[in-house]
Order: sequence, then structure tokens, then C-alpha cells
Amino acid sequence: MKVKKYIILFLVCIGVILDAGTVQHSLISVTEHKIMGHLFKHVMTSADTQKDQFFIDGSEVVKEKYHHDLEQALQKERDDDRAYQEKQRRANLEFFDTVQVEIAAKLLQKTIDKIQMMIKKIENPALESFFVFNDLTVNSSDQLHDLKNFVNHMQGSIVRKVENFDYKGLNVILSHLEVWPDRLEKFFQATVHHAIKKSDDTAILKELLRLV
Repeated sequence: MKVKKYIILFLVCIGVILDAGTVQHSLISVTEHKIMGHLFKHVMTSADTQKDQFFIDGSEVVKEKYHHDLEQALQKERDDDRAYQEKQRRANLEFFDTVQVEIAAKLLQKTIDKIQMMIKKIENPALESFFVFNDLTVNSSDQLHDLKNFVNHMQGSIVRKVENFDYKGLNVILSHLEVWPDRLEKFFQATVHHAIKKSDDTAILKELLRLV
């Protein structure tokens, strides 16, 4: 924790009646620094001559030690403040990285869930003979099979990327997969329409009704 530093400065005029009715005025200046749990005090008394006294935690010390220890305490305070600011900076960056990764992982998982749900619907035996392949949706049974295998083996990869704060890696996979729920939905709809047109099998038609 950064230690609060404050300086107190006050002046006192003291009138002293000397012999022959003369008055001598003294000016006392006290400066205090509270740094790193230590109290540094400089008392300066001005009369005919100036007198300086130096104290650290109530004990009087010579000028050289006072300035040396004061500078050391100030430097320690500056170093601690820099270390604290760096720690805060790193904590903020870590928070930002963690949030990015958590959001990317959640979006990716939701996309995979949608893909798996659509593939399960598409793989219904009632539809298999009526697939309508298209380069804008699914271009072949092999592509559908490859997509299924890819998403089914993604869980371990997602976990590793989250553990390594690999936001870019998660985002690359997400950008590759996020188009597929829509493409699969269009493929499914085209296949169902084709099946309705081509099939007269009551069982298949009832299954199509259940699927949609």
C-alpha cells in the first residue's frame, strides 16, 4: 500500500525580553515528512543566528544522516509505487485477457452445439436418400462427415486454448465454424423440401413432419 505523505509547516514568533528592555524575536519553522511509517522532522530556529535540528522518529540525528535516510525513504516509496502500478497494470491486462478468452470459448461452444444439433437432424435415416448437395451449403457426404468429426473432437482443444489464454486460436476456430449453423439449416430445409416432393412413403412423410 502506498504510504500517505504529508508536510506540516508552521511558524512561531517568540518574543523574549532581554536585559536593558530589548526584545529578541525568534522564528521557528518545523517541517515534517511521514514516509514509509517513519517521521522525519526538521526544526529550524532563527534568531541572531540560525539553528537546525534533525529528528527521525523522535530521535535527534546529524544532518547528513537525516538527508540520507530521508532520500532512502523517498526512493523506497517511489519504488513501491512503481511496483504497485505495474502490478495493477498486469492485473488489468490479465483480467482483459481472461474475459476475452472466456467469451470466445463460450461463443465457440454455442456454435459447436448448434452444429451438432443440426447434424443430428440431418443424419435422420428418413432424409439420407434426399440430400440436396450444394457448394453454398454442404457439397458432399464427405464434407458433412469431416465437419462432424471436427466438432466432435474440439472439446479437448478448447480446454487447452482456454488454459493457455489463446484468444486468437479460439477466434480462428470460431471464424471457421460460425458460418456452419446457417449453412446446415439451409441444407436441412432443402433436403426436407426435396423429400416431400419425391417421397410418397407415409412413414417418411410422418417422420419429416416430426423433424420440422
